[in-house]
Amino acid sequence: MIVAGAIGFTFAVTPMFQSEALLMTTLDRAQRQQAQFPDTLRYQLNSQIYIINSEDVLRQAIGEFGAQRLFPDRKQTTSWHALDILPPELSATISRVLDPVRPMLDSVRSRNPDDERSDADRALLKVKKRLAVTLEKDSQILSLTFRHEDPKIAEQFLGLVVRDFLQRQADLSGNAEAPAFFRQQAARYRDEYRRASAELSDFAQKHSTYSVSQETELALTRRDNALVALAKTRGSIAEKEAQAATFQNTLTQLRRRISLPGEITGPKQNVPAGNSDALTDTNKVPANESPLLLVRVFQETAQSLVNLNSEIVGLRSLEKAQTDAVADVEHKLSELSSITAEFSRLKDQLDQISKVMEANVGRAADAQMNADWDASEKLSNVKVAQSATAPTEPVFPPKPLFIALGAVIGLVGGAAVCVMFEAISARRRRAYRCWQQPEVDERLSDRFASEPDEWTPAHEMADYEMADYRFRRQGPVA
Repeated sequence: MIVAGAIGFTFAVTPMFQSEALLMTTLDRAQRQQAQFPDTLRYQLNSQIYIINSEDVLRQAIGEFGAQRLFPDRKQTTSWHALDILPPELSATISRVLDPVRPMLDSVRSRNPDDERSDADRALLKVKKRLAVTLEKDSQILSLTFRHEDPKIAEQFLGLVVRDFLQRQADLSGNAEAPAFFRQQAARYRDEYRRASAELSDFAQKHSTYSVSQETELALTRRDNALVALAKTRGSIAEKEAQAATFQNTLTQLRRRISLPGEITGPKQNVPAGNSDALTDTNKVPANESPLLLVRVFQETAQSLVNLNSEIVGLRSLEKAQTDAVADVEHKLSELSSITAEFSRLKDQLDQISKVMEANVGRAADAQMNADWDASEKLSNVKVAQSATAPTEPVFPPKPLFIALGAVIGLVGGAAVCVMFEAISARRRRAYRCWQQPEVDERLSDRFASEPDEWTPAHEMADYEMADYRFRRQGPVA
């Protein structure tokens, strides 16, 4: 019976197929400097085992694969499908008998805690029981096994677990959120840069200033050039006025003999002190000189005086223009000096925001490179040594082992039953032979004429019980 039960169990139970995957672990870049510590790799391997068995990894794999697809709901939609296999008359009779107890059975079944769990929770509990992660001895290999009734489902789901674990490992070992953080910071400072740039532009347009330092330098250069030109103009005016004064003095001396209108001679000019060329009483024209010569000299001097007067007027106008230009430059310098502080503040603010923005953009690029480095399967410290295999033979139940164990247990059990039966038969034979000895009966009947009390020795109590047993079974022996 035991052997038949073992054989029936091996053929009746649902076979389990096991898919296996291997992961190889190496030290990452940061841990290579800690390679001298022997526990570093062990800590890393144990951490990875915990990560694989974590709910985040398993729930993500279950969600991607589908809980119903992974473990289809095998509960019957109705509680009485077993009655369908019976004849209709018998099934109807049993249904009428069970109708009063159906509400009670339904209430008991509704209080099942498994019904309150979601499909994902029930699938998670089953996955934790069927998923095994072990560390191969004296190696850096992690072995992942998953059992399922369908070999294809076992292979596909274990592949998802490995992929989700690698993604989770990359997220934990690196910093996948760093690029997004630095991009957010860069976008924030771009907005700050636009705001600061708009403030600087509005301030520059309001004051018609776009570079205070350069405009100040240009204004100082213009002022220096204007001051030099003004000094030159004033020198020319002084020179022309001195020449005009000399010509006026000459004409005054010549007019003693020649009468000329004032339009020719022009306004009276002061004769510079120490001018030896002016006509005075000491250097009067002699009376015996030729009148024609005096007239010619008078004409040429008058013409030169007219020209000098016109040049002086022009130089006066130029002096006024140059003076206004210097005043404008001084006013511009005053305005630039008043706005230099605010302009410098806005420009420094813009430069600072620009530098911070460039730094965040650069750090975002570096963080993205590091994240890509950590997320890359080729560069990751955890590599797939063997992908999830497609099982071809079930691992449970092991039919030869179960049949052999059933045979051994059956033989041992049968021998034990035979020994037990033999022991019982021998005891009965010994008891029967005891009943065949009259002298023993007489001795016992004489010895135990009265019932023993609580002070009776143990061996006498045993003899009394044996005699009492024989009297009850067969009566007293004559």
